[in-house]
Amino acid sequence: MIRFVYLISMLLFSNLTFTQTVKIEKYSLTIEKSQIKIDNKNSFLIVPTSLKNNSNDTLKFYSMSCSWQLFYLVDNKNLKIELVGCDKNIPIILTLNPGQIRTIEIKLLINQKIDKGTEIKFRIGFNLLRKLDNQKMFDFKDVLNKKNVIWSNMITM
Repeated sequence: MIRFVYLISMLLFSNLTFTQTVKIEKYSLTIEKSQIKIDNKNSFLIVPTSLKNNSNDTLKFYSMSCSWQLFYLVDNKNLKIELVGCDKNIPIILTLNPGQIRTIEIKLLINQKIDKGTEIKFRIGFNLLRKLDNQKMFDFKDVLNKKNVIWSNMITM
């Protein structure tokens, strides 16, 4: 019985040790209003999205060389983040120094079935997977789990 309790304790402790949690106040995500662009009969929003390191420590986090869009999500079912194909897609580590901001443009496909005059409200989320010192590489299932999402401000278009 003691071995069983010890084994369960070790499993729970090891799970707590290696999971990541993001303190929301250390990092912020902001988005800006954008114009609607039409490309091949599809309507898109090109949304400038900025991640800021508000902490006193350098932030190292994972992304992908090509499919970095997988780390982002949108909270409106009428919008979809456009993925871009490529020939070589590898994990990369990005760095943000204290106070530094990294801005990218996210292309959101607007559902063609919504009326032209419909108001669209949305936020963008970023699944922040920090690079830990003792970690060799992230597990791709962490990207899909969306456990450490930082949400942006709300925008109405």
